[in-house]
Amino acid sequence: MEKYGTLIFLLFSSFLDIRKREISIPVTLLFGLAGVAYSIKTGRTMTDYLIPAAIGIFIFACSILTRGQVGMGDGWLLMALGCMMRMESYIQTACIGMLLAAACSGILLLVFRKNKKTEIPLVPFLLLGYVGGMVI
Repeated sequence: MEKYGTLIFLLFSSFLDIRKREISIPVTLLFGLAGVAYSIKTGRTMTDYLIPAAIGIFIFACSILTRGQVGMGDGWLLMALGCMMRMESYIQTACIGMLLAAACSGILLLVFRKNKKTEIPLVPFLLLGYVGGMVI
């Protein structure tokens, strides 16, 4: 159930991020709360929350330091994913997703001559990272 719920959440959030360049905070909050309830039910330890929280806070800090060039909603989404997912799966998803986003940015800069102000949505890359982690 956890895998399918996360997949549906990432599909919905990817659609919003691509179409509207935004993340639904109410949906993300509900997903995060469901993740907390699921984690309590399955007996996850509090240490499993520390790395996802740190990554989410880091994204928040990047959003503040870059004056919104990095989306604060991405920080919320990463923290909500951390509430639902096991730490290993979370790190795998975040790393694969961010590496794919970085590769896409590099291609946009070098091949398509876009500038550094070009915005790309992060959530679709997290979705690809999640699906890639499921396949591996």
